[in-house]
Amino acid sequence: MTTIQLVSTDITELAVEAIVCPAHKHLIKGRGLSEHIFDKAGDELVTACNAIEDCPVGEARLTPGFNLTAKYIIHTVTPQWSGGDQWGGSDLHLLRNCYDSVLRLAQEQGIKRLALPVLGAGTNKAPHLLVAKIGVEALKAQCHAFDELIVSVHSAQAMECWQDALGGETTV
Repeated sequence: MTTIQLVSTDITELAVEAIVCPAHKHLIKGRGLSEHIFDKAGDELVTACNAIEDCPVGEARLTPGFNLTAKYIIHTVTPQWSGGDQWGGSDLHLLRNCYDSVLRLAQEQGIKRLALPVLGAGTNKAPHLLVAKIGVEALKAQCHAFDELIVSVHSAQAMECWQDALGGETTV
């Protein structure tokens, strides 16, 4: 039985096979969590990312984890939240594609223990309630392929939204 675990900790310190990095389309060091991951992984990550083709919104790319505990980093580019009515259904679909692309790439690599941040809600500022619903749907749809899925959240509001979206379940 797969667990979906919610934690409030530094994703770069988790003992998993891969972590997910919210990425810039050119796979360069961004702000927030992206910056933190690049800083902890080291200069080799910059070199590896420079050798990979750009990553369009909704897709994912894989690099080694270098100086991280995790063996791999899966990079995905989330759509920019511009507020309420301006974010259409296509952007919601792209956010779901981020989760699906990450999970598919992890499965292709044989990764069984994966940690993800709350995609789209960090520097992209999408509402936690919306992100949690999309994220939980994607994780539940693919959880059978994993031994453990960890979602790293960094606010009480995000934790509450993800707990609500999971419906109290953490084992599926």
